[in-house]
Amino acid sequence: MTNFIAPPPAQGLVKLRGRISHYQSTHGWASFVFTENDQTTMGVIAIAAAAAGLGGQAAGIAASASAMEEAADYVEFQLDGQPVKGWVWRSPFNEGDAVEVAAEWQRDHYEAFGIARPADRTIALYPHCSRGSLRHYRNAVKWWVVGGIGFCALAGALMLSAIGLEGLLSEEMLVGAAASFAFFAIMTWSLTRKWMPFVRLAERVFKALELPHPGNVDLVSTSKAQRTAEDPGEFGTFYFRY
Repeated sequence: MTNFIAPPPAQGLVKLRGRISHYQSTHGWASFVFTENDQTTMGVIAIAAAAAGLGGQAAGIAASASAMEEAADYVEFQLDGQPVKGWVWRSPFNEGDAVEVAAEWQRDHYEAFGIARPADRTIALYPHCSRGSLRHYRNAVKWWVVGGIGFCALAGALMLSAIGLEGLLSEEMLVGAAASFAFFAIMTWSLTRKWMPFVRLAERVFKALELPHPGNVDLVSTSKAQRTAEDPGEFGTFYFRY
């Protein structure tokens, strides 16, 4: 599957409850979000994130920047006789699971955008959906400050070895550092805006599933806090706990 798949328009989602039957999960590839220019920007930010010590985030961004298409799971199942289909980044679900699904009726099926298993609070969503708007903006500020400082620190270390401390503290170098920090801020803001359709979709899913304070939900953070030694590497990046 290679077509571009955009988030749905702002329509109402409903919450379905039931037990999964006739479950199928197909691991495929699709272009969910980024253009080539976005990928270039993300590659630069990934380097800065690694320099700032944000290794996990850097790896995730680098993976997204590496190809126009991304791997995801297309799931199909029935929920108490109702047909359900949809993309999630990774599906940890199985035949017989009792789940809640945030879905929208299409011509002949419910299109799922979020699937939750209340028994262990596991949740999988449409790709790039993991935070509400408040957390999204807070995360963007963190990327700007921490990533920008990391980027400038890396560049400064390289320049220090080349021109020495006196040259590094020259007016020209300080102006260049300020310009680099501003450039990084512009890139971060650009990507923050690019993610907003997915943030809005995530909030709609959180509301449909009746999670408290949808704008303040950050599944990356809650999953990190609940991670155990038994959890696979994909947990916390491609599916979560709430």
